[in-house]
Amino acid sequence: MPSAITRRKLLKLIAATTTAATLSPVFHARARYPGPPEPDDDVDTDTWTWMGRAIHTVAFYDQPSTSATRLTTRSRDQSFHILSEVRAPFSAHNDLWYKTLLGYVHSAWVLPLRIYPLQPFIRDVGEWGFWGEVSQIFTAARAEPHPQARQVYRFYGGTVYHVVDAFEDEQGTGWYKVFDEFPPTDPTHQWVLAQDVRRIPRSEMAPIHPFVGEKRIEVDLSKQLLTCYEGSRVVFTTLVASGLGRFAGDAATDLATHTGEACVLLKQPSRHMSNRPYPGGPPLAGNIFDLPGIPWNTFFDLSGTAIHGTYWHNDFGIRRSHGCLNVSYDAARWVYRWVHPIGGYEDDFVQSNRRVGTPISIF
Repeated sequence: MPSAITRRKLLKLIAATTTAATLSPVFHARARYPGPPEPDDDVDTDTWTWMGRAIHTVAFYDQPSTSATRLTTRSRDQSFHILSEVRAPFSAHNDLWYKTLLGYVHSAWVLPLRIYPLQPFIRDVGEWGFWGEVSQIFTAARAEPHPQARQVYRFYGGTVYHVVDAFEDEQGTGWYKVFDEFPPTDPTHQWVLAQDVRRIPRSEMAPIHPFVGEKRIEVDLSKQLLTCYEGSRVVFTTLVASGLGRFAGDAATDLATHTGEACVLLKQPSRHMSNRPYPGGPPLAGNIFDLPGIPWNTFFDLSGTAIHGTYWHNDFGIRRSHGCLNVSYDAARWVYRWVHPIGGYEDDFVQSNRRVGTPISIF
């Protein structure tokens, strides 16, 4: 939970805060591996407010039940404070509700977020740059560093990007240039307000138990449950949302998470996943999606299937994806840090094979 704050400080914070994709044929990386952690100056990782973003229109009730009195609603991308989590019957797979100042809301279409105060502008990002996380509910990604420039995307809170440059406009506003590796994207970079992006400290990407052997992951699709083992000891579990499967009358579309033995083949802190057709690219599978900044990706299949964070739903324990294993932001980051191979902070991607990558068994 966030650190204790006074009511006055809370009011200031409130005022300050208002899928399988085919792997790209071109990767960008540096083959660096972690040495001793370096200090992160001026990084505040303790002061944040727990907020919810409505992914779709959501209803609030006076009790955690859809049969209770409906109090109000919020539309897509509107936000509200989350006070606590509550467990109450809703569906066979998801009984998580959030208690808010507006009433109780079911979690399925609410994205919980850590919202930070507006961030300081880092004018010198260094030769490589840094990993940045959107620290507000959302921010505009523009084609140029100007508030009136064309908006290319809306970047949502908690999504992750490689910041490669900084610019200060004539009004003294700081902007960050972020790299976009998806092949048909034009431009290949977007610009976001620096105040809306938190530099991710190295400590939040440091490997977890890097020298422990006999790591493995098991995924039980019948339970929609992912379990991490170190030998015979369970060290982490989380619900997933796996692939939807095949649809009757449409033999060409396969949105299933395939069973069998696999291993970690590639890790990326950020990935732009899209099935938009492009010249020489893969054919369209299912409905079109275009999702920049997907965080904490652990790929285990050459088709692009991965364990990754998810910001278009918050409903785990049921089949929802195009083949990937959707998990929460926090779960995706934990898995990314725990699995082998070990990656460095200045790695856009970390490649692996069966000799090195953590085994993954899906059944």
